[in-house]
Amino acid sequence: MDGKQWWGAALACAAGAFAAAAPAQAQVYKCTGSKGETVYAQQPCGAGAKEVTVRAHRAATRTPGETATHAAVFRSTDLSDAFIAERNCLNAGQSNIQGAADRRIQTYQRQVAALNQQLGQTDEDALAAATREAGVRAQVASLEQSISAERRSADTSLATAQQRCSEQRRDREASIERKYAPERAPSDTATDGLR
Repeated sequence: MDGKQWWGAALACAAGAFAAAAPAQAQVYKCTGSKGETVYAQQPCGAGAKEVTVRAHRAATRTPGETATHAAVFRSTDLSDAFIAERNCLNAGQSNIQGAADRRIQTYQRQVAALNQQLGQTDEDALAAATREAGVRAQVASLEQSISAERRSADTSLATAQQRCSEQRRDREASIERKYAPERAPSDTATDGLR
C-alpha cells in the first residue's frame, strides 16, 4: 500500500469514526485517487471532488411511549387480522356447506316440479290415474323430506363450522393478548399467591 492509499484509508476510517461519534453531521469529500481508487478527505481533494454527507445514526432505543404505541398498533392489527380470519373462515364454511346443500336442494326441487306437472295429466282410466297420482305424491313427499333433511344437515354443519371458526379466533386472540401483555417484574409474580 503506497502513502496515498494509506492516507486515503486512514481518512476514510477517521471519517467513519467521526460520523459515528458526531451528533449531527460531518463534511467529507469523495475523490478519485491517481490510480482510480476512491479516496475520502475532509477538504476538497481535486476538481472532481464530491461532497458526501455523513449523518450520525439515530439511537436504536425507543422511548417507553414509542414502545407502547408500537405495541398497541401491532396488537390492534393482530386482533383485526384475527377477526378477518374468522370472517374468512365463516364465509368459506358457508360457501362450501350451504353451496353444496343448495345445489342438492335445487335438484330435488326440479324433480318435485317435474312430478307435480305429471299430476293431473290423465288420459287413462280413473283407477290407473289414481294409482299413478298416489305414486307421484309419495315421490314428492319423499323428495320434500330429503329437502328438509338437507336443510337440517346444512344448518348443523354451519353451526359446527361457526363454532370452530369462533374457537380459532378466541385462541388467536388469547395468543395475541399473551404476546402483548406487559412484562411483569419478578417481585409481582412472587406476591401473586398472597393476594
